[in-house]
Amino acid sequence: MRSSVRIPGWAITVILLGTVFAMEAPVVAQVQEKAAGEEAGGGRETRKLEDVEPAVNICAGCIAPLFTKGSKGTLTPYGRIELDGIYSTRNTNPLDPQQFNGYGTAAGRQGNSSSTLNPRYSVFGLRADRTDGVSTLAGVVEMDFYGQSDSGNNLLPRLRLAYLKYSPNNNKTIFTVGQDWNPIMGLLSDNIDFSIMGYTGNLWQRIPQITVRQKFSDNFEGLVTVMRFERGLSNCCGNTQVRTTTDTGGNGGGPGSTSAFNDPVQMPYFGTRFAFNGTGKMAGTMLAVNGAYRWYRSAPTPTGVLATPGKDISSYLVGLEAVHQLAKQLRLTWELAYGQALGNEWFRWNQDLNWSTGNPVRALTSWFQLSYAYSRDYTFLFGYGIDNPLDSDLKGSINAYGTTPGSTGYNSSIQYLSNQRTYLTAIHPIWSDFVMGFEWQHFWTNWAQPTTYSAKASNQADMFTLSAWYNF
Repeated sequence: MRSSVRIPGWAITVILLGTVFAMEAPVVAQVQEKAAGEEAGGGRETRKLEDVEPAVNICAGCIAPLFTKGSKGTLTPYGRIELDGIYSTRNTNPLDPQQFNGYGTAAGRQGNSSSTLNPRYSVFGLRADRTDGVSTLAGVVEMDFYGQSDSGNNLLPRLRLAYLKYSPNNNKTIFTVGQDWNPIMGLLSDNIDFSIMGYTGNLWQRIPQITVRQKFSDNFEGLVTVMRFERGLSNCCGNTQVRTTTDTGGNGGGPGSTSAFNDPVQMPYFGTRFAFNGTGKMAGTMLAVNGAYRWYRSAPTPTGVLATPGKDISSYLVGLEAVHQLAKQLRLTWELAYGQALGNEWFRWNQDLNWSTGNPVRALTSWFQLSYAYSRDYTFLFGYGIDNPLDSDLKGSINAYGTTPGSTGYNSSIQYLSNQRTYLTAIHPIWSDFVMGFEWQHFWTNWAQPTTYSAKASNQADMFTLSAWYNF
């Protein structure tokens, strides 16, 4: 016979209530916590304070990195130490930036030879790179020593480059903001001379810009850009330019002000470039088509800000550029361009307008270079370039430095009817990144005259440069 154990009813009730309470307690706690959160958030559930990232107050003028989490960055200093020994047969002066085209033409009096040692092309820069594996960001700040004219042999630094490049997709799309090399007609020659074939066919510059580059495939890429200098037309040789006005003014402001805020160049250049890059058997080949346009209201006034009425100036450029790998050691590079009112944005200071009429000047420009890598130790260059304005567009334009043989400054002119340059260069590394080079340049310049475009003053000059540099 089995024995039975009777459990009192009150005990069963206590056990059941305890079980229910144990099961319901976490739920009740969650409900209470949620209710408290909703009450604090006005009926909306709020996150815990420790789960919320604090806001960042961004200071536009402060120099401090803030958003570096999740990416890796590097900072790389770099530079160039250079000394150029220069001998010229016509007293051209590469040390004086205010001579404008003095180092790119046959300026100076015949037989007035000169020599100098030029350290200005030394460069120092910083490059900062950051990436998370997909997005990339690069920033560059670079300076050289071609600031204003030296005073007491104190060579002033100047801003050479200052830009950022951002890509959200591994460099398929690249945004460039800041001062970088001119993206239109962007090829550069490899010769030693600082002017990089400026005034003789190469339309280059370092210029503030906003540029978007897009890589469509391994072979095709394109870009669009907006660019201009901080200030507009150069103020050389009495060629003061301000917006047209009937009021008086001055440097202090007002509608007749000659300050930068009264700059007649009110619009930037808008440009585009499309390029084909060879691959496989065509590796090393590149062909690009370029175009740029700008409109502005000009007021050239040699004698005063009210002397000449304004003119509508349409400045444009169309051009081709190419690189051909002719053989393993031989490469051909060239550019060909035609345009109107092309000035300092294209390293053609004061070649854009007729100083007498204020009309735009049209020009055909071209250059080419053959580069022969004889061996790892020797590279040889041969190049030629020409800047050829339309002669009739310069009829009557002012020669600011004398008009007759024997007069003060004769043949030290600014505007030319044509300017040609030929160069031969030999480059030889000494050890590591210590390199030496020798270069001969020949200039042939036909200067514009004030009375008739057919009265040409033809000058020739030779320049010899022995250069040593260290890239680090």
